Amino acid sequence: MIVQVADKHGATPAQIALAWLLARYDRMLLIPGTSSMAHLEENMAAIELELDDADLAALDRVDQRDGSAD
Repeated sequence: MIVQVADKHGATPAQIALAWLLARYDRMLLIPGTSSMAHLEENMAAIELELDDADLAALDRVDQRDGSAD
């Protein structure tokens, strides 16, 4: 499910995860570690993603163990 949402937005699964956290929690400060400038830029691009209600509902159903939806 995460990959499908990422494909829909032309984003990476990591960007979708960050965007989901930002959309779900008003007082979230994300501090993902990175080893390169490219990854930092990729992480920062997640701020620009706008997940719609269908995206959020699908992501809320993702099983934490394997990334699949019920």
